[in-house]
Amino acid sequence: METSEDDFDVDVEADFIGRETDLKKIYKAWGKHRIFGIFGLRSVGKSRLVKEFLTRNKSKEDVIVNVDVKPLSNISSLYSHICIKLGIGTEATAHESDRWIHHIVSELVKRSEENLILVFDNTEDYQEFKGTATRDSFLSLCAHVIKKCSNVKIILTSTTRVQFAGLGHAYFSYKVLPLKRTETSRLLRSMTSGTDLGDYEDSIVKLSEGLPLLILMIGSELTVDDGMLTPEDIVECLLTSRLKTLSREFYPKEDRVADVYKDFIDRLAERYRENLTILEYIPGAFNVDQVKQLLDAETEAIVKHDTLKPILGRHFLSYDPTTRRFNIQGILRECLQSYYTIKNLPEVRARYCKIFTAVMVNISKRIGTTQYTEAMAEFTLEHPNLQKLLTDVKHTRQDTYHFFIKIATDCTVLVDQFMAGDGEDFYQGCMRIANMYGKDRDRANVHIAVGSLYTNIKGPGTAKQGHLVRGADNYDSAIAVFEKYGKSLRLATAYQRKGWNLLSQGKNLEAVKFLKKAFGLSVSSGKEYQSILLQSLNSLGLTNAVLGRFEEAEKYHFESLKRRKEIQGEDHPFVGACLNNIGIMYYQKGDSHKALKFYEEGLEIKRKSAAPVTSLVNSLSNTANMYSETGNSKKAHVLLDEATELLNKEKVPCRDSTALIYDTKGKVYRREGAFKFAEDVFQKAVDVRKEISEENVVYLESLVHLANISKRQGNYVSCIKISNKALTIKEKAEIAMPQHPFIKECLECLAEVYKKTDDKVKYKETLEKLESELIRLETVHLDHGNEKDLFKVRTQIREIKAELEMAS
Repeated sequence: METSEDDFDVDVEADFIGRETDLKKIYKAWGKHRIFGIFGLRSVGKSRLVKEFLTRNKSKEDVIVNVDVKPLSNISSLYSHICIKLGIGTEATAHESDRWIHHIVSELVKRSEENLILVFDNTEDYQEFKGTATRDSFLSLCAHVIKKCSNVKIILTSTTRVQFAGLGHAYFSYKVLPLKRTETSRLLRSMTSGTDLGDYEDSIVKLSEGLPLLILMIGSELTVDDGMLTPEDIVECLLTSRLKTLSREFYPKEDRVADVYKDFIDRLAERYRENLTILEYIPGAFNVDQVKQLLDAETEAIVKHDTLKPILGRHFLSYDPTTRRFNIQGILRECLQSYYTIKNLPEVRARYCKIFTAVMVNISKRIGTTQYTEAMAEFTLEHPNLQKLLTDVKHTRQDTYHFFIKIATDCTVLVDQFMAGDGEDFYQGCMRIANMYGKDRDRANVHIAVGSLYTNIKGPGTAKQGHLVRGADNYDSAIAVFEKYGKSLRLATAYQRKGWNLLSQGKNLEAVKFLKKAFGLSVSSGKEYQSILLQSLNSLGLTNAVLGRFEEAEKYHFESLKRRKEIQGEDHPFVGACLNNIGIMYYQKGDSHKALKFYEEGLEIKRKSAAPVTSLVNSLSNTANMYSETGNSKKAHVLLDEATELLNKEKVPCRDSTALIYDTKGKVYRREGAFKFAEDVFQKAVDVRKEISEENVVYLESLVHLANISKRQGNYVSCIKISNKALTIKEKAEIAMPQHPFIKECLECLAEVYKKTDDKVKYKETLEKLESELIRLETVHLDHGNEKDLFKVRTQIREIKAELEMAS
């Protein structure tokens, strides 16, 4: 479809593919108009489109005259070249004034019996750089021809939209956009015939941006040297250095992508080029207000007129009218990064910090309100810009450090839940600048943020426990500072998050103490305390449920639900999470039907509110498990299939969530008696969790489930092997989650196998180990104040003692 040149005179062209919509629109306009302006980005395929259109639609009577304007340096050379193309002589005096126009027009009038089509290719120079007089003369020629020569049509190709006054209905302009994805694929395949692109085709298509020049150069790289570079190699090269890959020195200059687009940028007036270079500092899309602030302009109107409109008209920017946001075209962005520098970079960075700190704080404030959906939609648009903001902490100076302290203070939920991959480096940077420039309360605010990061970060076994301890230490540092200043929102925040950290460690009695402090500070305070109050109520509900204090747990959970609905609305994902937690409470209490009711309500709200995929998958897993327990396996499988589909749609599926769904499927199959299916999915859960970490408690859990299903099928050798593997991580699992029951369940499984196989020695040894593990759990539950599980453990200890006496 396209060539690497916007020129008719190339010897070798790729097959013309696609562009059917473009051709139809030009054809539809062909009978109604007489002059056509075909414009678009450099090397987007304007000339090739015009050539294809004329090839398809030229009648026998049509005479096409092609004039490549690009090499013609002035009006004199343009005049001479047109005369040569028309086969007429030049006049000696034609160069005076506009005599040359009259000469050409009069010659065309004489040829009224012919249907002439004049194609002026690459006319942008004559509009931008040949001077005002040259531009006016050229446009005047076109206008005079259209007005006086009814037998002539004109086609102009240009990177700049050609502007005509006075031609009215005669003029039709059309913007040529990059190729569509399907067209790009077809052109790429035609260029790489015989090369199996495999799974890399989509990536190559995306990286070519629908620009014919890029597609042709990629095709060349894949086919030269007998295909030495594989599709996988090309994708890696394009991702790491696209400009360099497609601009190697042995290509002609006009084919080197970097040269083509650097020349295109160099054509911009200096002030536009400087402004565009500054705007490139924003890595994602941006709106007019952000441009105004970053360029330090007076008003949005001035920015639109003096900057955005001229640059947009030259195709350096794209504009989305739905979001009202601009973006810099991808390959041009790479050229700007490689070849141009911002003169006043520290000032630009400072403005960037100010602009996007305000954006980030605004989004963070709305996440916990009825405006959640709008806030997350804005976050999706701003995500690359906010990522850059976090990385800019390394450039902080004294005049900008307070922006980052503001983020660490007000945006931890946003960072922890949606930007966790950038959080650790960001908070380390915040701690550095707080120590350098800040006061003790600045440092304390960062300690809270770092504490939240370590508390919520995922990690394997002992590493996770280490993160929790580090998180608790950071909260203690913050509390020591804020307690000196009396009651404050920051102190309430530190108390609440320390309580959540202790709950995550299984230290429930200590957790309750801090959570009640947070609750006490926030329950009778102003609106700014609402978020901490809701989190405290939620955590107190969870902690009391673990402790078996279900009456207390219900009180806190339902108060949290009531307040959340008032503050956040009926269909907020946090309301869905609250309902899910109430379901967990009833499950722990042993009331499966009530648990299912609240799981279903929470799941429905999460679906409505477009909750994060991991949150939705957790609810799907809980609800499916409860359907299975209450005898509805069919519904359970439907929900688990839904969860699998959601995870498969993610660009990078969460492996923890994937393993969770495998594990839940295994439980469902086990209850159905489909032990072979259960074994298969439990094995998948084991494999995924092993990849994540062999020290993780959930890996131990899956091993125990797999061992149990082997036992159920009478495969005792496999059961013993898997159980012994599980027992090798006993100590690390006890450190990571001392209250977990999985070693107990593993030893119970082994004891049953040895009993059935009549191995009396191993049976007795295993019972003794089981008794020891139960005594350990008794101590843990006693320390944690977990009366419900303490009662169960003590009952089982008595049973094991009796069993040991019998075995003796």
